[in-house]
Amino acid sequence: MSELYIYLLILIVAVVILNSNLSFGAKPITKNQTNNLSVIEHLTQFATKQKNYRRTPRNFASFGYAVHGRIVEEDVFLEYKFPLIGSKESQFTIKLNAKTTSSTVSQFGCKTSCFARESESTYKLQSNDHDFLAKNMNCDGFYFFGFGKNGYGINYNEVIGLSDEINYSVARFIESELQKLGKDTYENRVRAALHFVQFIPYGVPDFDEGEDAYFGLALPHESLAISYSDCDSKSTMFAGILHHLISEQNIVLVDCIIEGQGHMITGVAGVYFPGQYVTHQGKDFLLIETTTPITLENQPSNRFQDISVISIKQQG
Repeated sequence: MSELYIYLLILIVAVVILNSNLSFGAKPITKNQTNNLSVIEHLTQFATKQKNYRRTPRNFASFGYAVHGRIVEEDVFLEYKFPLIGSKESQFTIKLNAKTTSSTVSQFGCKTSCFARESESTYKLQSNDHDFLAKNMNCDGFYFFGFGKNGYGINYNEVIGLSDEINYSVARFIESELQKLGKDTYENRVRAALHFVQFIPYGVPDFDEGEDAYFGLALPHESLAISYSDCDSKSTMFAGILHHLISEQNIVLVDCIIEGQGHMITGVAGVYFPGQYVTHQGKDFLLIETTTPITLENQPSNRFQDISVISIKQQG
């Protein structure tokens, strides 16, 4: 074979690979990021709070899967293929409306007169006036009880309730997919819900803009539409999905410290694997990492410190 034929063959193979979006290892999602930005801005175009989705998320990491959106008039169709259980993949599809989504995201956020950024990764109260904070902070997904530790912050139960419709849709999809396989068990419900959140790309949101602050939390609508999410965003979504699949009494959110940094994970009772547990209200909860794909069988031990448990309340 002449050198010309060899060159043409190599060129043809390269073109085929590029045009078919083939990849080795994790699937690149860089090409889709511009589309995700268009999708989230389309869905929140009627929001009454200011949000900036254009900042690059910190510590971004992809795990081979991404959410893809398609805009049709005021609606967006989101598609997300993820590993359900074992080698079985499932594709979740949901339609979100711009006006409805805008209304939802407008119900979360805190004014910077109460709670604002101190550094790249930390926030602090902006007033020493207890009455002012109690009046102006206890709304839109935040709370203020006092100045001590755990006396103020995000009301995660309110966030779960705010996102209940989308969490319910994910839960019913998981239940249906497991039933089709004949594998609808308690453990598999936990496993599939965990996979759903773990394989969303990781990134720390920074949506603060003007007088509105969000403490680095993305609501489930935002996590899916923009196709990345961080520890408390993923853990809250996981807990929100799970409470439609198992008893909320078997779910807790857990604030903790790892390697000197603040972190959030989810605790689930009724699953028994090696790992770190916390006892709460007479039950042992396995502490589950939601940010990155780690199986139930391989959850870390003795990693989480300074643990603070948040009970999940019944929604509705």
